[in-house]
Amino acid sequence: MNDRMEELLPIVGRLARRYTGMDSTSISYEKAQQLMEAVLYCIREAELASPNGVASRETPPGELYEAGKAAVERKVKKALELYHQLLPDFCDYGNPYLSDTFFKGIPLFFQWYDLEFEPQSTVITLDYPVLKDLSSYSGIDRIYEFLVCIAQEQRFLGTFPEGYVEGLLRSCYRDAEDMTDNLCERVKSLMAKRE
Repeated sequence: MNDRMEELLPIVGRLARRYTGMDSTSISYEKAQQLMEAVLYCIREAELASPNGVASRETPPGELYEAGKAAVERKVKKALELYHQLLPDFCDYGNPYLSDTFFKGIPLFFQWYDLEFEPQSTVITLDYPVLKDLSSYSGIDRIYEFLVCIAQEQRFLGTFPEGYVEGLLRSCYRDAEDMTDNLCERVKSLMAKRE
């Protein structure tokens, strides 16, 4: 897409007009850069969603952008559905970082996520470390991958009898504030020591 950047300027211009409420196309350099990143993010989403379909070299960038924006919207819905599936049986096992991220951070993400003007922004910090490196993800991609990891952890930790995980964790942490590691990783290492 780098060789077609000039074709993206009209899309950024339309976004700028919508951003300013059609009052002006005059925006700061930083805002223009943010809007260009939004366009590029959506185009990448179109390419990821359909590597051999809509995202061909001949597809006009405007179509790619719209397809990508639709892909972002679908991913937001998918992530929100996953979050609501996890919510009823979710257990933080006494980890304040997991609790805060899941119960406070994720809802704030969905509240403040701007899929039109800044879909590349993750909006929140994910203070609980999952086992997958999420550093290459941003925006809804990062949140969705985080939730997938949390779902896997909940399934794994849920296989143990009630109270077992908390008992294991109490044996190695002085208090909850010390629980800065991934729970699955810690549980596996504690179980290995006990064997």
